[in-house]
Amino acid sequence: MTVPPFAVAFVRKSIFLKEKRGRLTSYFPVGVTSAYISDHFHCRGLVSIFSSVLAVIGFALFLASGKKSIQYASLFFSIPGSYIAAPTLATWNANNTAPHTRRATAIAIGFIMTNSGGILATWLLGALSPAPRYFLGTKVLLSFSVLMVFFSALNILYLWNENSKKSKIRQTSTLEQEAPRLGDKSAWYVYSL
Repeated sequence: MTVPPFAVAFVRKSIFLKEKRGRLTSYFPVGVTSAYISDHFHCRGLVSIFSSVLAVIGFALFLASGKKSIQYASLFFSIPGSYIAAPTLATWNANNTAPHTRRATAIAIGFIMTNSGGILATWLLGALSPAPRYFLGTKVLLSFSVLMVFFSALNILYLWNENSKKSKIRQTSTLEQEAPRLGDKSAWYVYSL
């Protein structure tokens, strides 16, 4: 019973080409698909919000229903949402920091926060929130997912505003006029949204 939700997190069926003899189908890992979309369309924040919304749906379904079938169905939302979020946020973090020393520090802090969440989940879904309903644990995970939607949207707005300010600076000056070694603070460094 644990395999199907994780299989859905790994594979989604997608029809991408229709031929004369029928449909050609292909299977894409969710992580690879979300990475492609976020990189190709430069929308890491939107993919982060999408993954968080999936997790919100999953945790809300689990919390709202006592039926085993609905609780099981909730896993088909919360697991893919969680599996998309982690690499998207790690990459978004790395894309928006420079130079390499600042980027390395930001990545390390991101992994510290991720591992802290793993430690919290270990205690939250066992000792602090007993099986089978895990009320407290599910409420905390639902809250974190909602906060992730909010802060991802807030970060998109912040980065968009910063890119707008940098665009105005680029129109009135040249790269040679700018102080060296500004990293991501440079007017010529465009943040990934």
